[in-house]
Amino acid sequence: MTQKPTKASRKKTRKFLFQKVFARSFTDVDEILFQKSFFDEIFTFEIDKPYMDEMYKLIIEKESDLIAIIEKYAPKFDIKSMNITAVIALFIGLTEMLYLKEEIPMKVSINEAVEMAKVYSSDSSKKIVNGILNNFYKDIENYTAPDSSDISSNFSFFSHSSTHKAL
Repeated sequence: MTQKPTKASRKKTRKFLFQKVFARSFTDVDEILFQKSFFDEIFTFEIDKPYMDEMYKLIIEKESDLIAIIEKYAPKFDIKSMNITAVIALFIGLTEMLYLKEEIPMKVSINEAVEMAKVYSSDSSKKIVNGILNNFYKDIENYTAPDSSDISSNFSFFSHSSTHKAL
């Protein structure tokens, strides 16, 4: 017997968004299969589907901008060799801070991204995520979206021909 879902949980939805973006970094995501495997009357909570759909779309669309931000605020790191789980946490935090229609306090976005890095990655990744997002937050008033000619590489975590450090 399945229990009726309770109100949508943003925190739990972020975890599923993280998993969906992670899966997308290896292969195209079959939306129906993804929904079935994660949400087919298994859980006693609802995901925030509008948030998840909007965030997923924005992360894919804005990937090159997000990479440019990470490269700017972590110049000592090669994004291609960064742990993908740290990058996804950064993508989620930055996307909430910059592009999500719903306004989420930036400190909440930072804290949630750091928490995801803590859960899915290493202690050093957690510190990297925290440092990048906090430095970006301090400088956000000076942020302008990069012109496509400003983007130094055409690297993509979602092209499936790229190789990246998965874990």
